[in-house]
Amino acid sequence: MAGARAQAIAMNALRILVVEDETLVARDLEATLTRMGFEVTALCRSGAEALAALRREQPDVILMDIHLPSGMDGVEAATCLQAEHPAPVIFLSGCADEATLVRSRAAQPYGFLRKPFQESELRSAIELAHARHSALRQLQSREGRFISTLCSLAEGVISTDMLGIVNFMNPVAEQLTGWSAGEAVGRPLHSVFRVALPSGEVLDSAALVSGVPSRTILLTDREGRAVHIEDTTTPIRDAEGSLTGIVVLFRLAAEAARPRLPQRLSSLDEVLAGSPIPNLAGIVGSIADPLLALDADWRITYLNPLAAGVLGSRRESLLGQFFWDILPPSLHRLYYQEFSAALTQRSPASFEMEHEARGAWYGVQLYPFGQGLLVLMRDITVRKQGEQQQDKLEKLESLGLLARGFAHDFNNLLTVLLGNLALVELQLEAEAPARRELGAARRASLQAQNLVQQLLTFARGGAPIRQVADVASLLRGWFAEWPRRPGLDYQLEVPPQLCPAEVDRHQIHRLWSNLLRNAEQAQPQGGAVSLRLTAASDLLVLEVADVGEGMDAETLSHIFEPYFTTRAESNASGLGLTVCESITKAHGGTMSVESRLGLGTVLRVSLPTAAVPEVVAGAAVGREVAGPRRARRVLVLEDEALILQLMASNLSAAGCEVTCTSEGSEAVARYSEALLGGVGFDLVVMDLSIPGGMGGAQAMAQLRQFDPGVRAIVSSGYSDDPVMSRYADFGFCAVLPKPYQPEELRALVLGLLAEDPRA
Repeated sequence: MAGARAQAIAMNALRILVVEDETLVARDLEATLTRMGFEVTALCRSGAEALAALRREQPDVILMDIHLPSGMDGVEAATCLQAEHPAPVIFLSGCADEATLVRSRAAQPYGFLRKPFQESELRSAIELAHARHSALRQLQSREGRFISTLCSLAEGVISTDMLGIVNFMNPVAEQLTGWSAGEAVGRPLHSVFRVALPSGEVLDSAALVSGVPSRTILLTDREGRAVHIEDTTTPIRDAEGSLTGIVVLFRLAAEAARPRLPQRLSSLDEVLAGSPIPNLAGIVGSIADPLLALDADWRITYLNPLAAGVLGSRRESLLGQFFWDILPPSLHRLYYQEFSAALTQRSPASFEMEHEARGAWYGVQLYPFGQGLLVLMRDITVRKQGEQQQDKLEKLESLGLLARGFAHDFNNLLTVLLGNLALVELQLEAEAPARRELGAARRASLQAQNLVQQLLTFARGGAPIRQVADVASLLRGWFAEWPRRPGLDYQLEVPPQLCPAEVDRHQIHRLWSNLLRNAEQAQPQGGAVSLRLTAASDLLVLEVADVGEGMDAETLSHIFEPYFTTRAESNASGLGLTVCESITKAHGGTMSVESRLGLGTVLRVSLPTAAVPEVVAGAAVGREVAGPRRARRVLVLEDEALILQLMASNLSAAGCEVTCTSEGSEAVARYSEALLGGVGFDLVVMDLSIPGGMGGAQAMAQLRQFDPGVRAIVSSGYSDDPVMSRYADFGFCAVLPKPYQPEELRALVLGLLAEDPRA
């Protein structure tokens, strides 16, 4: 043992003091440490023995058992030891209950090992504790030299953190300001370093970091005495360039540089007393990112101009406002938990937030501040857009890109076709022979619409435009118009009252069509098809059943795969059930299938129900709304000339006074002129996409700036655009996807005009 000890000493091994009351445990620990190359300076049974050994041996690390005999346990002994000699302490204990851990943390140990422990754990704990302690001592030494240097300077020095709270003050600064360092630390800079220009204009902390390298200003000390000083202020930034504080160096101004003092020295105090200095120090004004402060009730207590820009209003009108009332509902729904956790747990947090209404992404950092939160937002839109674009290039197949552009152009053509067919039908007598042919043409156009939307949905480009609807009424109306095939018996079972659901009416029709067509094709020799809609918990469940040949287990495992089909026809695409699954998932639902050979198949779709709707979408479609008493003014933005002509004819026939525009800036100008002339528009119908010009979303943003109450409908053949699926977040009151029939446009416009509270 003596030889090992001598070898350890010769190798400059770490010197360990062991405090353990169990003799056998202490001897075993000593042997283990020696074998590992450490030097054990002493074995102590109590805290008192450890204090005596500490003064004598000066160890590098202390291993301390928490449970010691007599009056002083390990936690108390460690506190006393560190007061005399700041060696790192590692606690050893056979207990790890919460109370023991809480008490041990109070002594600020460098480690905690629970008995029994492995040799590797012991070695790692000792080496890590010594390394951390050595690094801390070196840092403290450097800080000590740095502080000594600052204290010896002939200039006053004050440093603050990023919130403008004083964390250091040298003796010269104490003398010039009249504040001692002990009193100043923890106070806002503006309450200690009260400065103004010679003219009397007060300078807050933001003005101090405005970039002026050196100047003569007026300092008022704690007793109210005013002196001229020269100051230089430097921002402190971390490795990433973020502002973490400032350092102010100042000294008495040379006699020649001192301008004459104002006639009323007390005016400086008066200006300070009346100055609207925010709770946050003015230092935040120099942060080049949006920054705001919230209290515990989510009220805005401070924000800089950049944050006001993000929130879309003036700073004065936002102060005191409820934070979640200002943001779009979608942001409240998606990010409230992040904010709430930081507020309640008093812990910093960071995450990325998408503000779709502004088309921007922000890296959000939350810091507990007072009783509330400090919110710092960095615009990361460029980076996120790059990531999203890269992701799209990697994951989006060429079919998706082709389908989207094709669907938009084709939907515009279908809108024109359906509109003209409807207008011709209106001009014909009820018994005119051509009505049958026109009806067939309209049905074929609707089938073409279904095929285009099916392709778009399969390509993952058809995001649902969901509205609360009476699904039972939609199903009855759709089923009544379904063309029956000879030899099949059709049955529909729908209870009289069911909860509504939030659905895209066109996509749900497409889903039902594919399911029913599958059931028909499974019975080429005839049979029966049944549709049954029921409610189960918070779900609406539709079952489509046939009595055809059924499927085996192998076939069932592939039915949702793209291009998989059991049909031999040349026009069998194998996309029908794939599209059905895509639509169901996009609506937050599930889809399942049951089938047995010779017994038929049951396809089951479950969709979540919605709260009681304010307006039931299914009941409104195709229903004429009573016309207004006076001609209501409607502004239309549409770049397709044929669609624009149809819309104007349709709405004019409904009693509206229509103004047509083909580009967003033109629409904004016409709206502004009408508003200034006192004959504003009652409603705006906007196409979302205007190639080569301003589209509906941008035009709507400009309209809301000078008329927050503008009421508008957004329309587009791009159903996957976020504006279509979240139109309310962008200020629109309704959505109308293309293609649509004239009666749909007429019913929607007249319904909104009838509901207009300004009428």
